[in-house]
Amino acid sequence: QTRGSIPIRWSSPADVKTYRPRVLIGTDPIAQAKALRNHLREQLSLYSIASGETSSTNATANHATQHPIKLSFVNLIDKHSDQGRLGRAFDSVLGAVLEVYANNVDASDSEDPSDTLSRDMTFPTGGINHIWFDFHAECKGGRWDRLENLLRDLAPVLDKQGYFCASSAGTRALSSTNCQLSWQVLNVQDGVVRTNCMDCLDRTNVVQSIFGRHVLHKQLHERPGLKGSATSPRKRTLPLEYAVAFRRNPMKLPWASGEVSHRLLWADNADAISRLYAGTPALKGDFTRTGKRTRRGALDDGINSLQRYYLNNFIDADRQEGMDLLAGNEEFTFIGDDSEDQGVLAAD
Repeated sequence: QTRGSIPIRWSSPADVKTYRPRVLIGTDPIAQAKALRNHLREQLSLYSIASGETSSTNATANHATQHPIKLSFVNLIDKHSDQGRLGRAFDSVLGAVLEVYANNVDASDSEDPSDTLSRDMTFPTGGINHIWFDFHAECKGGRWDRLENLLRDLAPVLDKQGYFCASSAGTRALSSTNCQLSWQVLNVQDGVVRTNCMDCLDRTNVVQSIFGRHVLHKQLHERPGLKGSATSPRKRTLPLEYAVAFRRNPMKLPWASGEVSHRLLWADNADAISRLYAGTPALKGDFTRTGKRTRRGALDDGINSLQRYYLNNFIDADRQEGMDLLAGNEEFTFIGDDSEDQGVLAAD
């Protein structure tokens, strides 16, 4: 799974007068569509198996049917105010792009001759979807259990996309003193879930930890790389009581040590990313670590939010300029030894 902000052209300049800066959305529909189209193509090329790699029989049989979902957008922003406008704009642009490119429409008549990307681009019919889950509205009043509804909507997609698994197939002797492991690929992942948010930190990490738990349980239950013993050739799986318990409550691994390790891993990941991006630990970290909201966690969120407001409005601009210089996005401006300037300084 991947995370990112809403993949269209928009900005949210810092404004000291308000805690939530205004969202400015690009007004050029062609530029919006091209940007999103290129992003979809990149995501599919990186995280899905090309349709040409499947057998010709399967390709013929599935030509008139919908393809499995290869790219699922999970949108966590609010459905009102500026975030709502941004979410509706993304949904509109996505719908327009899929309408043009998902039905094998020939776009060779593009007005831009340099736009060679549009001449051979198609997206699988039904292979891209968009789920808008208003995190704040759904979980308002401590109703964090409603996150299970989102998981149940995404579980079929996660199961169909699968996961990568490679197993050791033994050792191969390179010399009398050197051996090398050989690996056999048993499973490959075909598709990805992209979680959309504004800054891709707090809400994103909570939701991604839930998706990760689901896939982790599936991996441990199936364990395709482990075979049964000679006396018991049956494939190893988790105990039946674990499978039943997880089916009843998919928000918690059925063994305590595994659940604690999973929570700490994702909570530490959230804090590390948040410190890099926002300068503070992640919000809602108490839920990721303990599975419930606490008063201490709410207090920490308030303190971290105030600190983010200060950093965003008074510190981050200088940091961003430094990053742009180091990344080569901006050119250095050299101050020369101009005699006139020196005279002014001397006169002052």
